[in-house]
Amino acid sequence: MNVTEQDSPANPAPESAEALIAAEIAISGRAGATATKPESTAWAVHVWRRLLREPSLLVTLAYLFVSFIGLWSNYFFYRGFDLPILEYMQASDYLVAGLRDPAYALLLVSSLALVLVIIWPETYRRRQPERAEAYRRRWWGRVVFANLRGWSWKGVGLAPETGVVLAVFWGMVWASAAYVANKAQTIREGEAGNIVRVTLAGDVSPQPRAARLLGSTSAFVMLWWPEERVAEAIPIESIARLQSIGRKGAHAEARGDAASNPVPVTPLAR
Repeated sequence: MNVTEQDSPANPAPESAEALIAAEIAISGRAGATATKPESTAWAVHVWRRLLREPSLLVTLAYLFVSFIGLWSNYFFYRGFDLPILEYMQASDYLVAGLRDPAYALLLVSSLALVLVIIWPETYRRRQPERAEAYRRRWWGRVVFANLRGWSWKGVGLAPETGVVLAVFWGMVWASAAYVANKAQTIREGEAGNIVRVTLAGDVSPQPRAARLLGSTSAFVMLWWPEERVAEAIPIESIARLQSIGRKGAHAEARGDAASNPVPVTPLAR
């Protein structure tokens, strides 16, 4: 008896086999694209991710950074009074230089927030390029997702994120220098500063004139004498007492000195 042989289902037609292979390639391509999103190669981004993984390192780096800003600002502040502050500082003063003024910590936080705001659009555009291009068709999208290639320093091969970090860092450094320079100027003009009466060691009464307290280190007290227009670094052991009198007290003393030492009046010739 003749048995009719049928085609085996294990051997599909050539057209169906090619379609199956193409579908598998497309699926694997989509999976690979989803699994490997483009990541930033900027060293600033890698450092930031490392700091987020290790909070203790983040706190230590922030503390050292604030100390550096404080030391930098102290140099420019006392430079306005012709005081070489670095010669009066000891090792412990370098570590607490940035903790005396809360403005330095505020400057660090604001600079960090500024960096994150600037580089966030570039990071989002790298992760979601289709959505970023769709947003750029609107007027606010062209502002938010602006091209940051101008931040890239091609001469030294830096990424845009790194260029933003360096630009903000130098801006913060010089902003702190300008802040303390203006502060020193207002003290010299008599519009700011802590007014104190100084009693030296071995004296019973304080000095006849009030001074402006500029600051101190672990071994010296920095004073500004407005009448003589001179700054002075006095050792701590040479000072017995510092009394804060404020501006009202200084004005009252000035009126008392004027009353006790009246200006002679020359009579008019008739």
